[in-house]
Amino acid sequence: MNKILICKLFFISFLLSSKSFALEQSKIENKKISDLPVFITSIENFNANLIGIIGGKGMKNETGKSKNFLKRYKNNFVEKGIAFYLFPNVNSATKASYPRRISEDRIGRLNELVKYINSVNDKPIFIIGFSRGTVDAGFYAKKYPESISGIILASGVYKNDSNKAKNFSMEKIIGKKIKVDTLVVHHEKDECSVTQYKYAKSFFKKLKSPKKNLLNYTGGSGTGRECGPYHYHGFEGIELKVANDIAEWIKQ
Repeated sequence: MNKILICKLFFISFLLSSKSFALEQSKIENKKISDLPVFITSIENFNANLIGIIGGKGMKNETGKSKNFLKRYKNNFVEKGIAFYLFPNVNSATKASYPRRISEDRIGRLNELVKYINSVNDKPIFIIGFSRGTVDAGFYAKKYPESISGIILASGVYKNDSNKAKNFSMEKIIGKKIKVDTLVVHHEKDECSVTQYKYAKSFFKKLKSPKKNLLNYTGGSGTGRECGPYHYHGFEGIELKVANDIAEWIKQ
């Protein structure tokens, strides 16, 4: 077989294989979920759904723009066969404070998104909360465990002395038992005062769950704010590995 024919066959094969990984961008506009759109990234054939909830002030813009690890690396989840939904605040003027994250309104809106996903496909649904977003994920899983297959607590909020966060740790939101599969993802060098690794490890050890796993990391770097997206807290420098590891856990 000559070199030209081999190259042509390789190119055709590449196009066919790439087609199955073509990312599809869409959005939901549903007032029961939010005044803001829910941005969706998926592929033609996917095996699971993942709702991403970012930390800080939450997702509060109409374009889905964010520096958060979940937003920046959502395509890596999708390429592994997982449809990704970015959960927004109720509107652009409202910040996702700690108390608001366990409010009846916010958890009800999250439940509406879960119900919507169930209405359009029969694939399992997982929720991943990052940093302060773990408060939403943990509280929702305690209230509606039958509606989802599992949660991922990434750089979660654990035992702390902060006036704002001390009543919203995973020890208090979840406690020692939960009815859904749980993945704890944390960097051992996380320097954010409310997300210390030693407490994440302690929480995981005591937790009773149908299936639980701990992914802990030591690599990467910390160039930005201690609780920001570009630091150990946000898995700076190892984001791709972390995203792929989470995707593999979901697929299992």
